[in-house]
Amino acid sequence: MTDTAIRLTIAAGTVMAATVAGYVCRRLKLAGDRTARAIMTFVGVFAYPIVGGLSIWSTPLHATDIGLPLFASAHIVAMTFLSLALARFVTRDRAETGLFAIAGGTGNNGFTMGAFVLYLLYGEPGMGLSNLYILLFTPTMVLLLFPLARHYSDARPSASMRKLIVSSLFDWRSAGLPLVVLGIVLSAMGVPRPPQIAAWHVLDILVFSITPMAFFGIGLLLHVSRVRMLWRMLAGLAVVRFALGAAVGLALAGAMWWTPLALRDLRWNVFVVQAFVPTSVTMVALANMFQLRPREASALFVVNTAMYLLLVLPLVLWLFG
Repeated sequence: MTDTAIRLTIAAGTVMAATVAGYVCRRLKLAGDRTARAIMTFVGVFAYPIVGGLSIWSTPLHATDIGLPLFASAHIVAMTFLSLALARFVTRDRAETGLFAIAGGTGNNGFTMGAFVLYLLYGEPGMGLSNLYILLFTPTMVLLLFPLARHYSDARPSASMRKLIVSSLFDWRSAGLPLVVLGIVLSAMGVPRPPQIAAWHVLDILVFSITPMAFFGIGLLLHVSRVRMLWRMLAGLAVVRFALGAAVGLALAGAMWWTPLALRDLRWNVFVVQAFVPTSVTMVALANMFQLRPREASALFVVNTAMYLLLVLPLVLWLFG
């Protein structure tokens, strides 16, 4: 068995085992929504930004590479507002409308899906460019997705969207933003990362501890009975993430083809593949952090991910492999 196959087997087995463990714990009433909310808040606020900051710090940044994260951020913004406009076709519920917008707008671009798929296709260069792709994800999340989640939350804040955006910058849940910004600054300044991080396999330890933690929290929230009730949202999310996501990605990449920021060769492949990955773990974290139908979010994530693995990923490997 190749090293890539071993990594894929370990990753898939870890994710499945953690999700099932969370589901069983909920059924046995050993833990529930409160535990899941605490886990997903920790993952979204601290864990993922720490991994992102350390990964970015180790990735050489050049002025010519700015197009990839800028287009990725533009893709999130475009997909979020398109999903918000299409939400009325799948739900009339206010909180579910916000949830659908965030689920359609965010893709699982990191090491739990998109980056790993690109690692399978192109090795370390694909993984490295994936770190560039998600460079601006945390700033986009804080400035766009946090205010949107709070606006559509069951808490129903009375503040305007502009005030929600400003308040998000000072919200404790935005603590990950300075961590990622620090990683960008250190990388741009050429400050070397401490060798102990690589020697002690800090990132590997974090990835293989945070990932099962996140999926355990998702399992705690998973109610299989809700899947049938959410068929409209599930079908709509599949169309948005896998069809509309690819179309928007190709449109963005094509629109800038004759400009200095044009994505070419491997960067073009990375951008297009990342454009139609399944919905993100961050979506579940946001649903928990802002009371945005977290149980529905867990079901959307699990089913959308399964659809990608069974129906879309084989096509991706055939087209780009």
